[in-house]
Amino acid sequence: MPNKNTILLAALASIVCLTPIPSFAQKIAPGRQELRPLVFVITGESNSGGIGKNADASPKERTPRPEVQIMNLTSGQFDFEDLQLGVNNLRDHHRLENYYATHHGLENGLANAIAANAFPDHKQVHLIKTGQGGSRISQWAESHSSGFWKKFVQRTDAAKRQLLDKPQWVVWLSLGINDAIDRAPIDRWKLDVRAHVKRIRSQLPGAVIVMTQFQSMGYPETNAAIAEIAKDDPNVVAVDSTGASSRDKNHWDYAGLKTVAARMVEATQRQIETSSPTPQSSTRQVTPPKTAIRGDGSK
Repeated sequence: MPNKNTILLAALASIVCLTPIPSFAQKIAPGRQELRPLVFVITGESNSGGIGKNADASPKERTPRPEVQIMNLTSGQFDFEDLQLGVNNLRDHHRLENYYATHHGLENGLANAIAANAFPDHKQVHLIKTGQGGSRISQWAESHSSGFWKKFVQRTDAAKRQLLDKPQWVVWLSLGINDAIDRAPIDRWKLDVRAHVKRIRSQLPGAVIVMTQFQSMGYPETNAAIAEIAKDDPNVVAVDSTGASSRDKNHWDYAGLKTVAARMVEATQRQIETSSPTPQSSTRQVTPPKTAIRGDGSK
């Protein structure tokens, strides 16, 4: 005859068998996608590197920004580390060598936006800068002797090796001023830019591509061409730069870079929403908002 302990153990076993074991999958809200790394790639000509003065930045903006993990372009390892203006934000950028320790670009506005919770599911993002000052679209061809595209591939391939989960790529592209100065035929320029966009998307599958326009500097023909490219390609958005202040005819200053970065963040948000399982309506061009994120992250 079973003793009391045996009966008790049997009863407990039956309770355990009848109780469903919760799984991780059951805790995920219906329709929610698995979180992917959000990786920004800033590329193009000199404004993609940036010559906003670090001296104009707030004390907070000049401290390490762990919310943005920027690729180290000088160590040889291409590892990611905390963004810090003057330390690692502007390196290996053609024609901007004299600005490395003292200037910055769109990355400052990006860091402010991440700190302000612009992408709620991503408290931290990764950043690769791979622009080249003075560059023309022809120099970004795969076989061009400049080697600009080879560096783009080298850096993004290094990120792929480190970020094993399939990333959501976001490319901020600022290109067109130097071709306009050279009076490059606009129809040819559009063909070459479309080919470059295709090349980027082949290297970075599913990439959202956000292109700056140059209303604040002029170049109406180039602005119209960029708008046309964005209109024809659902994965490209044009960002209007009206009202963004400049330090000279062709380069945004500290405040202007923040203005443009805030609009590029807005464009990125819309595109990521559009690519989600429940698409929201979106526009093909981001026009100037009524407010912009300031250097301290406020509006």
